[in-house]
This record gives sequence, C-alpha cells and structure tokens, in this order.
Amino acid sequence: MAGRFDGKVAIVTGGANGMGRSTALLFAREGARVVVGDLDDAAGDTLMAEARAGGGVIVYQRCDVSIEDEVAALVDTAESRFGKLDTIFNNAGVEQPVTPSTEVSADLFRRVIGINLEGTFFGCKHAIPALLRNGGGTIVNNSSVSAFANVGGNIAYAASKGAVMSLTRVLAIEYAGRGIRVNAINPGVIDTGMNVRNKARAEDPDRWTARSLAVTPLGRMGTGEEIAETVLYLASDQSSFVTGIGLLIEGGRVAT
Repeated sequence: MAGRFDGKVAIVTGGANGMGRSTALLFAREGARVVVGDLDDAAGDTLMAEARAGGGVIVYQRCDVSIEDEVAALVDTAESRFGKLDTIFNNAGVEQPVTPSTEVSADLFRRVIGINLEGTFFGCKHAIPALLRNGGGTIVNNSSVSAFANVGGNIAYAASKGAVMSLTRVLAIEYAGRGIRVNAINPGVIDTGMNVRNKARAEDPDRWTARSLAVTPLGRMGTGEEIAETVLYLASDQSSFVTGIGLLIEGGRVAT
C-alpha cells in the first residue's frame, strides 16, 4: 500500500529526539527519505537503525542549527543523496529555565534566540532555493503555544517563538506565488524530553505538572505522535490550500 509521503525527500532538524524523532519516523514510514540534523549522535544512530528495521530511510547528520553552514549542509545532503528537497520541518529548539525577565542574562537570551529563531531562519533560507529547484514544496516551523499564551518567566523562549510565527507569515506571503507553502505548529505541553527537563528544574515538580494540566482543558499532555501527524498534514498535499497559519496543538489552552 502506498504511503502518504511516497517519493518525498524531507529534512527534520532536531530530529533525533522528541517531536522531531516522532516526525522523522512517521515521514519514513509513509515513504519519504529523511535527512535528520541533530547534536545527539547516539540517538541519531539509533534512529537510523529503527527506520531501517521498518523499511524506511533516514540519514543522520550532525548539525548545530545556530551555525548557518551546518544547516546549509543538510540541504546539500538531501539534494546530493536523494536528488531534491520537498519539505523541511524546522523543529530544533531549546527551552528556557523559568527566570524572572530582569534576571535573564544576555548570553541566555542570545542562545535561545540563536537556536530557536536563527536556526529556523537558516533552515528556511537554505531550503527555499532547493524547494524552488524542485518546483515548489513545503516548510513547517515549530513555534509554540507560548507565541499566544504565557505564564511568565520565559521571555527569551516566548520572544523566539513569537518571532517564528512572524517569520512564517512573511515567507508564506513572499513565496505563495512560487509554489511554496509555509506554516507553523504551536504545541502546548507535550510529553517529550524538553518538558521532562522543565519539570525537573521546577521548584515543586508536582505543582509544575498540576499547573500544566490545569491550563490544558483536555487534561493531559500531548504526544510526539500527535505532533508528527499534524506536521505530516501541513507538509503534504493534504493541506494544499493552507499557508501562513500557526496551528495550535495544545489541548484547548488558548480557547480558555
């Protein structure tokens, strides 16, 4: 039976763990050949082996998305290995420890912006020429519910993710007439390593969990697999009349 992404070539940044890992594996199961960039080499090797065992194709390449040349190299690999690029999921990102805004250091602010925003920009900048060479394609950026709703103490993270939404809209308008659709996802609290770390850093981990669920009307964390299915929708022809949106995947939080 044909997969939903048969014949496609995709890049997933930050794809060795969490939401990126779930998405890379789903893309591969659905027939895509996938280039994954990450800094976790051991997890990257495990990911390639898991894809192979299921009959899929994932190529792992070490990549720090805050370094432009390393992001450009992912695009080069996609085109040199597989002949084209159809989609990129700019997923790589880092969290910010909950910190009063006036106590956020310049180094912390620059690090979060450098990975979450600049890394997304580099992915878009270098993917677009390849997508144009292929006659068009799709970009999905990982923003956050924090672009819309916050509880405070995450100024660098929220600023970076709000900027990702603006970047997404600019590119969607700029390239709509050239066959490229650009959208974003806006996850809420998802059961991934990032939120495991957020919980561990909290002064009261149980209170952190209770507060996270209290602002989520569906009453649970989302899963990486739920994120992956949404990314596949936005990256594929299923969403052929959709561009410039930020799709909330946050259990109803913003509706409250």
